[in-house]
Amino acid sequence: MEERVASTVADDPQSRHNDVSPQLPLPPPPGHPSSSSFVVQVPKDQVYRVPPPENAQIVEKYRMKAAAKKPKRKVACLKYLLCLFIVLLVIALIISAAVAVVFFSFKPKAPAFSVSSIVVKQNKSSRPTYDVRLKIKNPNPNMGTKYSSEGDDSKLSFETKTIGWGRFPNLEHGQGNTADVIDIKFRGNKGKPLPASVEKSMNDTKNKNPISLTLDIESPLVFNVWILKLWRKDMEVKCKFRVDTMGEGTKVLSQDCNTNLF
Repeated sequence: MEERVASTVADDPQSRHNDVSPQLPLPPPPGHPSSSSFVVQVPKDQVYRVPPPENAQIVEKYRMKAAAKKPKRKVACLKYLLCLFIVLLVIALIISAAVAVVFFSFKPKAPAFSVSSIVVKQNKSSRPTYDVRLKIKNPNPNMGTKYSSEGDDSKLSFETKTIGWGRFPNLEHGQGNTADVIDIKFRGNKGKPLPASVEKSMNDTKNKNPISLTLDIESPLVFNVWILKLWRKDMEVKCKFRVDTMGEGTKVLSQDCNTNLF
């Protein structure tokens, strides 16, 4: 009896259908898209390529190399600037030491001035002129001197009144204990009367009337050793001297000249 029931159940197609596991869904009818899929159309200019991961690794590798090189370049630049500063500092110290050695070795001294003579020329139709001859001595045996003119930088005075203006000539004085002679022409003040004592000494031919005068000179002075110009100073010379007359045959009776450098 049991065998017959089992056979009946096995032969029943409805029973076989109920025992089968869930079946796959049937395909949609033709012309109807599946409910789980979509079609999206994107313009070509908005399609982007995604680079492979290898490209990102290469870019990262180059970026790391560039970042590693920057500090090295900065360090190299700083080292170069430091070396340049040290070299310039050493050169400056060497030059300063050389100048100091030369200065203390040579010890530049101011030149000495003296009045040799003075000649007065007077014309009734023009202002008087005074030709003063000076002797300059360079006391520096190892240095030469150079003088230059900057206009009417010399004057001749009687007491507090200036009676003539002149120009100190350009002059190069060789090294050694040598002396040069220069002439300075002083032009009188046109249209201004001379002091009474000066005019009397100039016009009195019978008696000599001594006159005290003052000579002032201002000139730049350069000390040089061979072709090297080492020092530039401002020079001021003041000579107080006394002559026996302002007429013919003038003689210098006494004098006191001082030279200052600034």
